Amino acid sequence: MRTQHPGWTNIPRYEEETSTVRVFGLAAVLIVVGTLGTGFLPSTPFYQVLSGGIIVAGFAVGYAGLDAFEFLE
Repeated sequence: MRTQHPGWTNIPRYEEETSTVRVFGLAAVLIVVGTLGTGFLPSTPFYQVLSGGIIVAGFAVGYAGLDAFEFLE
């Protein structure tokens, strides 16, 4: 007879923590890519604005990962 592991009862919480880690991982990647883009891309206004927009998007994703926005409530 199989017994259920006591930690398996918390599956929804585990999924929530996993999605939080993924959101913060995405935010970190966007911030790093945008920062590196400012150094590697040509120094024209278009590319600098693009890199800055990627950095701002990374911070926005991280802020959303904190559940700071209340979209449907």
